[in-house]
Amino acid sequence: MRVLLFALLVIAVVYGQSSTTADWHGTWTANDRYGGVTYLCPVGNRVYGVYSQAGFLEGNFTTPDKRTIEGNFFEGGRDDRNDWQGSFRIVLSEDNQSFDGFWTRVTEDGKERRWHETRLGAPHPSNPTNEQCMVPWPGQRITGVYFRDAERSGVNAPGEYHICKSVYSQVYGSFDEPNGFLEGWSVRDTNGFHGYRYTNDGHGGAYILRATSPNEVRGFYWRGRLAEQNRGLVREEVLVRSEFTAAIEQCEANGPGFLRRLRGERNSATSTTLSVFAVLFAFVVVVLF
Repeated sequence: MRVLLFALLVIAVVYGQSSTTADWHGTWTANDRYGGVTYLCPVGNRVYGVYSQAGFLEGNFTTPDKRTIEGNFFEGGRDDRNDWQGSFRIVLSEDNQSFDGFWTRVTEDGKERRWHETRLGAPHPSNPTNEQCMVPWPGQRITGVYFRDAERSGVNAPGEYHICKSVYSQVYGSFDEPNGFLEGWSVRDTNGFHGYRYTNDGHGGAYILRATSPNEVRGFYWRGRLAEQNRGLVREEVLVRSEFTAAIEQCEANGPGFLRRLRGERNSATSTTLSVFAVLFAFVVVVLF
């Protein structure tokens, strides 16, 4: 009898362990961010995701049972970059129906905000695609020349985008239809971007992008700052690559261009000064001799 009870106990333990394998893949609420939903996609030992169409995240499993993730997030915004990026730690419940933890911005000096979300059922996808999670495509960058996919971006005109990156990880680009520019910061060797987008009609808003395939960059544009009351003004952006490299002149066609102090080797002030000096020197030599 004891042997039978022991065998049943072992079976129950094994069955319990196998039935509670960690499952992060799915659609979750985003109540502790900016509303809407969160998509999470495990890829190997990492997890990628998008929350509220406002920011993207990436993290690593830090426990053998894969129920704990620690990583970083990046949101659209302007001014101080560290206001729009930070770290998080979340733990999956035993029934795989919720996660709980915290997130904190770099500028908040360790102030922890609770991050607790629950899994959503139909009609939300139980297995969102890598594109929905904005999983970066290995080796691809957001820099280059693109045409906006008007249909998938929900706009009337395609528009052409030229996007460049400085040696200081600043990203700047110009586009048309309507004319405007984007500026912000590079993520992970430029496979991602978070910053702001401006148009010549006076509109602007938070902007995120990520290279999700060899030929596409995806992201979201908010009309205005990130705030739950602005959720109705967000739309998806799908950019289709036409060239891998954009000329700096094309990238700076609209708006102020890269910050002068960040232009690096492209700053021609020194060479111009030397050229003027050389001309003056030659003129003096001719006059005197």
